[in-house]
Amino acid sequence: MAGDHVAELCMLLHHDIDGDLWVKSEANAEGRKIRKALDVLADRVARDSDERAARLLYSIATEATYEVMNIYLRHRELFNRIAPRRKLLPCLQSIHPQTAGVSSQMRRDARLGEQTDDKFRIGSKGWFVSGAPANVYARAIIISVEFNQLLQPVEAQQKCWKSFDRQHRVRTRVLPFPNYIEGIDQIPTPISPECVPDYWRKGKEIILDEMPDFHKRPEWKNHRERHYAHGAKRGVIQHAIFKDILAAVRTIAGANKTANKQRLQRY
Repeated sequence: MAGDHVAELCMLLHHDIDGDLWVKSEANAEGRKIRKALDVLADRVARDSDERAARLLYSIATEATYEVMNIYLRHRELFNRIAPRRKLLPCLQSIHPQTAGVSSQMRRDARLGEQTDDKFRIGSKGWFVSGAPANVYARAIIISVEFNQLLQPVEAQQKCWKSFDRQHRVRTRVLPFPNYIEGIDQIPTPISPECVPDYWRKGKEIILDEMPDFHKRPEWKNHRERHYAHGAKRGVIQHAIFKDILAAVRTIAGANKTANKQRLQRY
């Protein structure tokens, strides 16, 4: 299900709800209670295709979305503080002829994501949906950098796994980190146009360490079949691929938008 729309929205959803509904250190009792009630209904739908549970979820979503629109129309200062820090906008759509217009204006006023880690890649097909190989690799570089910055030291991981191993009567081996982990915590997050070179240098390290012959993979078939001035040698093909991945990283980071904006301002 990784390619369906619900799966694609999953990371955006959790950015918006985790602090209020999931994370114990942040979510209050009301938020945790709401989440548990929704989980029960969602499980009934997934397990039994329970129509009553589905109707309840639909009604709860409608009621909540109505209140979001109420905040937008009557408590704009609250809406303006909250919406730019969110990546999803609950929108009310109905048979009322003016609903579409109000929802459309609400979407524009929300300034969704402008105060989030996605602020430089809002609307980026390269980041969100494109399956082009260069975009897939660019996303992998960005996610690998940000994900591996969360790594605990090997010793701490070994200690954490000991209780798990005792409970389940298994033995977990925590392997040494690959060389590219060194310095990864110094790369700024989230990615921005200014730090594209940092991500790019680390990304090349990761690719060459994990897949030294990545240019032989099926997704780069077109690059192997190109006509190069000095022949389709390993280094030449890899260089051509790296150029395309770098362009994708720049686009996702918003570097091209920034450059275009600066050119317009100069003129």
